[in-house]
Amino acid sequence: MQTGIFCFRNDLRLHDNQALSAALDTCDKLHLVYAFEDRLWKGSAPNRISTHRARFLLESLQCLMKQINRLGGRLKIVHGNIDISIPQFMHKHGAEICFLSKESAWEENKTEEALSKVVPTTLISSPTLIHPNDLPFALSELPETFTQFRKKVEKNWTVRPCLSPPESLNSDGTTHANLPTLLDLGFTMNSLDPRSCFTFHGGSSSGKKRVKDWLWDKQCLSSYKLTRNGMTGPDFSSRFSAWLATGSLSPREIYEEIKKYEIQYGANESTYWLIFELLWRDFFHFLARVHGSKIFQSRGIHPEREKRLEPDDAEDRFDKWKNGRTNNPFVNANMNELRITGWMSNRGRQNVASYLINNLELDWRRGAQWFEEQLIDYDPCSNYGNWLYLSGFGSDPQPGRYFNLEKQAATYDPQGKYTNTWS
Repeated sequence: MQTGIFCFRNDLRLHDNQALSAALDTCDKLHLVYAFEDRLWKGSAPNRISTHRARFLLESLQCLMKQINRLGGRLKIVHGNIDISIPQFMHKHGAEICFLSKESAWEENKTEEALSKVVPTTLISSPTLIHPNDLPFALSELPETFTQFRKKVEKNWTVRPCLSPPESLNSDGTTHANLPTLLDLGFTMNSLDPRSCFTFHGGSSSGKKRVKDWLWDKQCLSSYKLTRNGMTGPDFSSRFSAWLATGSLSPREIYEEIKKYEIQYGANESTYWLIFELLWRDFFHFLARVHGSKIFQSRGIHPEREKRLEPDDAEDRFDKWKNGRTNNPFVNANMNELRITGWMSNRGRQNVASYLINNLELDWRRGAQWFEEQLIDYDPCSNYGNWLYLSGFGSDPQPGRYFNLEKQAATYDPQGKYTNTWS
């Protein structure tokens, strides 16, 4: 009999989980584990995670634990980076092999490498819509821009079908693990701000509920391309990104729902646009795999481009930007919403990023790190990929993108409703 361990990370679901399915097929006895890694929960400044995302993650784990329990299994909780905590757990429980969903970002890959040097480790790719092996080119030949990537992929692409969840989980252990609370992890409890029009609840059950509500019940997908640049209200955006970031929803699951929707209600530019955004997400994941640590460096994937120097009062400018105290009310409103709720619209993200880079002349990494801490839907590949794109050191063929904030505010907040709400 082979005893193994499956370690959940950013794949907090039982359905469409390739690595979990492989582990169940391989092992006679399987331990299910989640690690509260020090690099995330006990890191030094700048902080890696805010109360908003911490709450969402704990809710996601609570949901996962309930689903595992219903199938006869137990989720074990360990503390410490997986290259240390997982081998210790395996030694204690006599496990011979560890299964993981392979991540795309550099830091996670280094952790995977460190773990594999200590214990037998099987890594299975799962975070993208298109499996890396199904790309029409070698990953090392990834096109430099998204448009080139999309055109090549769309000529002949395959999306593998979703996997069903396991029917049972006879994992070892009869006791229920106790999840730490926000207070245990050093966070203060935060209440919903009355200005917020949407509340995120973590977990695959809530993610599926959002898909049903937004896509099927309200049929918001049919007009998504027209509403996607909105800034107020709960439904201009799908907000699926939060559940995608934790892996509570899989991109293939959303893709299949879109295709079912198109059969019933018809395909149009809006239904395509959500797939288009899933492809953007894939592109940033593949970009991270190809370029590794470069996506976190000041000149990104274009080290040949001239480095920009910050002004002497850079710290003061950054402090005002992140706390919503700049000279631009539109920027301030967006930054206030982010800090208070853990969320900001896509249009807002582009505008505040442009303001930090072009108007305040600050290193783009300051903004990316602040987003990393604050965003409920933080994903290293998409976050740093987008910031690089806007900075001129990423996949954009242009040397940088500048947004006219006055024009942006007039276009997307013409009555000043959003700005007045979050000022």
